[in-house]
Amino acid sequence: MHKFQIEATKFTIVGAANFVLTFIVFTAMLKLLGVNYLLSLVTAWAVGLILSYVLNFAWVFKLEQQIQFRARFLRFFLASAFSIALNMLVLSYIVEHADLDPVYVQMALIPLIVVFNFSTTKYWSLRPSS
Repeated sequence: MHKFQIEATKFTIVGAANFVLTFIVFTAMLKLLGVNYLLSLVTAWAVGLILSYVLNFAWVFKLEQQIQFRARFLRFFLASAFSIALNMLVLSYIVEHADLDPVYVQMALIPLIVVFNFSTTKYWSLRPSS
């Protein structure tokens, strides 16, 4: 299998695991605890950020033998922060203007978020050093 396909497949697996974890956190906070949907999303994102960084660094892109948090974490964090900010804006806009359930709207946004996150991770935040 081509290296890109392997990375994309592994990224999708990590993304699926991250989706399950963050969806559980998001839904539990929103539906069980009654927390605002945007605060629930940010909390779930923070939990998923650490999981994604470790798995993408160590398994998907295999950059070094050891995880060096300081070396690339800032770029990974910035790309993820931009992604979540954009996600929050779109989610908020759709929920407020279409009066739809935030859980369903967030599920519909996932494919767009995955493509954006793969691109920023592969080509910017975790690209191999020259």
